[in-house]
Amino acid sequence: MPNVKNIVFTFITIIVIPLLFFVLLEMGLTVAGVGTSFDYFHEIDIKGEPHYQENPEFANQFYPASLNIGPVENTFAEDHGPELIRVYILGGSAALGFPHKNHGFDRLLAAQLRAALPSQKIEVINTAMTSVNSHVVYAVANSIPEDSADFAVILMGNNEVVGPYGPGTFNQNFLANITLIRGIQALKRTRIWQALDSLILQVKPTDAKQELEWEGMQMFTSHGVPHDDPRMESVYGHYEDNLVGIIETLRNKGIHVLLSSVPVNLRHSAPFLSVHRPDLSNDQLDQWRELTGSGAQSSDTENWGEAVTHFQAALEIDPEYADTHFRLATAFENLGEFQKAKTHYERARDLDALRFRADTKLNQIIQNVAASVENEAFSFVDSAAAFERASQPFQPGWNLLLEHVHYDFSGNHILAAEVSRSIVENLTAADDYQPLPGIEIAEMIGFPNYDTIEEIKNLQGMIQHPPFPGQGNYVELRNFLNAKLESVTNEVGSLREVVQRRRDVVNSGLADWKVHFELAVLNQRLRNPPAMYHHLNQILELYPHNRESYMKVAEAMSKEGKWREVIPYLEQSLFYTRGDQEKIAETVNWLGTAYLRTGDYEKATDLLLQMPKKYPDQIDLTLRAYGNLIKYSRERRKDKDLDRYIRDVQGYARSLIRNEKDKEYPLLYQRMSQLMAMGGYTAEAQEWAEAEGQ
Repeated sequence: MPNVKNIVFTFITIIVIPLLFFVLLEMGLTVAGVGTSFDYFHEIDIKGEPHYQENPEFANQFYPASLNIGPVENTFAEDHGPELIRVYILGGSAALGFPHKNHGFDRLLAAQLRAALPSQKIEVINTAMTSVNSHVVYAVANSIPEDSADFAVILMGNNEVVGPYGPGTFNQNFLANITLIRGIQALKRTRIWQALDSLILQVKPTDAKQELEWEGMQMFTSHGVPHDDPRMESVYGHYEDNLVGIIETLRNKGIHVLLSSVPVNLRHSAPFLSVHRPDLSNDQLDQWRELTGSGAQSSDTENWGEAVTHFQAALEIDPEYADTHFRLATAFENLGEFQKAKTHYERARDLDALRFRADTKLNQIIQNVAASVENEAFSFVDSAAAFERASQPFQPGWNLLLEHVHYDFSGNHILAAEVSRSIVENLTAADDYQPLPGIEIAEMIGFPNYDTIEEIKNLQGMIQHPPFPGQGNYVELRNFLNAKLESVTNEVGSLREVVQRRRDVVNSGLADWKVHFELAVLNQRLRNPPAMYHHLNQILELYPHNRESYMKVAEAMSKEGKWREVIPYLEQSLFYTRGDQEKIAETVNWLGTAYLRTGDYEKATDLLLQMPKKYPDQIDLTLRAYGNLIKYSRERRKDKDLDRYIRDVQGYARSLIRNEKDKEYPLLYQRMSQLMAMGGYTAEAQEWAEAEGQ
């Protein structure tokens, strides 16, 4: 018995008491507001109704906050009635719909489902994010609420090497042990870890990695990973473990999972980085160069048979050089030998050392996992096979994708068609469902539009940076996007033509809220306020959770002097600021102005004086708030209040100067001179004007 007592005492002393201490400490820090939740969704109350809203800080557990990687905006009711079909999308930028932010896979899927299931309400919630891999998606799946959706689509695999904990990432060390990765992530989510991390940052200089700014794919170009790198086995193992975990987690939460294979550009995306085999001698390298040079000359003269001979001979010397496989595939394609072309296109992709595309093994893992899952609440969608069928006799290329992995409208249409077919068949048990053709879906969602033109221009800017200029077909890529821009611009047409096409969609009864938003913006440009208000009101009925919609209404009403009507729209918009201090400050400042204009001076001052107290870093907005108060109090001869505002704003400005914040806001002295003059304080206005040049 004494031994038992000693063992129990030791266990309590070493295990139970420390564990209890850390549990209580974690609870105390949470109550005290230290740290943040890294759940994907926050629960918020909107006028007495519980809702879910994405957490802007979710990705900060994987990436430095400075990179500004985070979820797209989603707000939706917790209540999930029988009339609603809700679908989650999980994955990276391809699933997100980049670069077509308003015409991506999610919107096309929603349009297909609305057309197929007209009696149902459809919600497609896109949880995908740029540059994330299965480690991040695993965390997304774990924080999705139970029974909150009917279906979840998984489309991921392009970022396994370059995403968090991958061997090609730029801001974290590669880890081979997935249990360790998950343990580290669990620690990062604790308030204790966050408090310690914050304390460390206060006592030592900031790690340069914490101040990174997003620069796109060029951030990964110095982290090539050859196909035979021993770390790749861990990458494949992690992907499979995460994929199995994601599927099990979502199914256990009452969600039917649709797992998709990952289509990529094989035909028109030359390798980003080709690596010679390490044991190549100088003589062999010289022979290889001569053969590939001859192959290139033969290709230039369209002597494809000779090109095949030269490239095959080069591959006998160095069978692992990705770009040679790509050139050989192109030669075979021009000879009409499409199966051989496919083999070498795939080999070129698999050997590419900048691994931005899901390779053969990752897609094979997807198929193996799909085959091993019981059919209940699970479906496999072979999107890669669908892309290949749509491209025959060629391999998928610019007919469906814009560059290496991101889908054009035609590619997103195939994805949405395949996924909608699976969902509809699961819901109705019908096997004769036919998705709408691309031309009808394009009309429904308003593709293309003026945003599409800007998106292609942005893509043109993106490919000017590494790794794209290093591709063997870079000139062709640039020419393709130039032609795409010209084609899209011509297709969009004039402003009035766009409005008429969108009206036709509205009249058909198939328009979603984004069509109405586009029409509201276009009618504003055409100076047609009644039409603009009509479409804004339609938005608020169809989707009442878009902050920009409320701000558009407030802007229009403010210009018309309808200040009393402005107030409820501004107040409602506060539910969708997501903790963004600039957006909150903008709204509070605007609300204060509205109350001033309606004569509620007490309410207005309460709001406007919040600016220097709660949002002192929002300098321009704070000065505007003081400007409104100074102007109002002078016009109404509230001399005591005017004197107080003048004194307070000068104190605020001097505190900015002491903290060298005037360097961040070079207009400070000019604005202060204007405020003093507005209040009738001529001498002070002169002093601030003279201080500007000192």
